[in-house]
Amino acid sequence: MSDIYKAPESELTAGEESGDYGSLEKGLAGDYAISVGDIISEAWGRIKGHKGTVWLGILLYAIAVGVITFISGLITGYPAFDPANAANVTLTSSLLHQLIVTALSAPLVAGMLMIGVKIARDETVSGTEVFSHFDKIVPLVVCNILMSILIVIGFMLLIIPGIYLMVAYILAIPLIVDKGLGPWQALETSRKTITKHWFPMFGFLLLCLVIYVVGGLALLIGLIWAIPTVAVAYGVVYRKVFGAGPENA
Repeated sequence: MSDIYKAPESELTAGEESGDYGSLEKGLAGDYAISVGDIISEAWGRIKGHKGTVWLGILLYAIAVGVITFISGLITGYPAFDPANAANVTLTSSLLHQLIVTALSAPLVAGMLMIGVKIARDETVSGTEVFSHFDKIVPLVVCNILMSILIVIGFMLLIIPGIYLMVAYILAIPLIVDKGLGPWQALETSRKTITKHWFPMFGFLLLCLVIYVVGGLALLIGLIWAIPTVAVAYGVVYRKVFGAGPENA
C-alpha cells in the first residue's frame, strides 16, 4: 500500500529550491528548524505594509461570525446575544446553534490563518481571504470535530496527551486548504511533523501568548502590532515546515 502521507512530486519543487521553504516530505522527515527568535524577527519585519490586511481580515471575520451567530439564533431559537436566557433553551437548540456557528465559521478561521501564510510567502493577499475557503467547508468541519474530540480525550487522559495534541495539530487547518489534504490526513501530517520538533513549537506558541498578553497590557494599543506579528509568525512557521502551495510548487 502506498504511503498516503508522501508528498506528490509537484509539491516538492519549491521546498527543494530554497532551504527556507519546506515541503510535505521534508516536514514529515523532520527536515526543518524552529528558531523562535528568527521567526518572530522575520514576522515583525514582514508586518510593515501588511498590518491593514490582517486587521481587515479580523474585522471581516468578526462581522461574519456575528451575522452567522445572529442568523443561527433565529433558526434555532437560541438567544445568542442574551446570555441571561441561554439557560432556558433546550439542549437540542443549544447544540444545533453551536453546530451551525462552528460549521460556518470553520472556513473563516482557515482564511485568517492563510492571510498570515500568504504574507510569509510573499504572495498577494487581502483581508477578503477569510471568505475564500468555503469550498472546503466539509473537510474543515470534520477536521475541527475530530481535533476537538481527540484533544478532549487527551485532556481526560491525565492532561499531558491533550497538551501534546493541541500543539501537534496546530498546522492541520491550512494543510486542508493549501495542500488539499483530507481531515484525518491533515491531522496526522501535522501531528507526525510537529512531533519531530514538538518542544520548539511549544516554545513558539508560548511566546506568541506572551506577545498577546504584553500587547494587551499596553492599554490594548500594543495589539495593533502584536496580533499581525503573531499571524505572520504562524505563516512563517508553516512556510518553513510545508513550503509553498501546490499552485506555486
